[in-house]
Amino acid sequence: MISPLPLHGNIALQFSGGKDSLALVHLFRNDWDRITVYHVDTGDLLPEVREIVDDVAAMVPRFVRISSDSRAWGAIHGLPSDLVPCTGTPPAILMGSPTRISGRYECCGHNLWLPMHARMVADGVTLAIRGTKRCDMAKLPAVSGDQTLGYELRLPIEDWSHDDVFAYLREVGAPICRVYESNVNAPECATCPAWWSEGRGAYLAKYHPDLHAAYRAKLAIVGAEIAPLYADLQREVMHGQ
Repeated sequence: MISPLPLHGNIALQFSGGKDSLALVHLFRNDWDRITVYHVDTGDLLPEVREIVDDVAAMVPRFVRISSDSRAWGAIHGLPSDLVPCTGTPPAILMGSPTRISGRYECCGHNLWLPMHARMVADGVTLAIRGTKRCDMAKLPAVSGDQTLGYELRLPIEDWSHDDVFAYLREVGAPICRVYESNVNAPECATCPAWWSEGRGAYLAKYHPDLHAAYRAKLAIVGAEIAPLYADLQREVMHGQ
């Protein structure tokens, strides 16, 4: 049961272009006149995700598109990775290491979460609706009703499963992005060299060879930094075996 929205206040719906936030857009269709849909474009969206974003932008009365540049940020602060080798950290760069590598949450924070949060605060948002679900992670970083960010957070589908979301999208006739034929989640950035568990390689190779080439090139840079340290680790683990 979806709890009703307050009668007053500045209400935001955080929309990534993925299945969960798309479900929220349709779930709150009767409240569109009171909701502003916020989207962060990192400059690296899958083309098919961008189509859905553009469709929603044309469909809802109020749509705010926030632009960041994840590629430019990575060029300065280092490509994001799920493993950050010591050779890619700022102290190592000061000691002559040539390649900076950043953590995936550092990149997402600067290019997704902080731009969204800053814009909503600037706009005086009092309630933010987000499509985070319990099945997405071991522990939710925040729960419905949390107000530590300066506005109330609400997670209307927190107890839904992935199958629940797909069933609802089919029920309301919403488009289901092609990426979900083989992946549970759509990537925020198509060529991000982090979030390895998303398994983007096969999908990009099949449908977007140009993006796949860029993705592999980034992975190669990250891999070249990790490989020597991983070899050292394996040698130490095997010592005395």
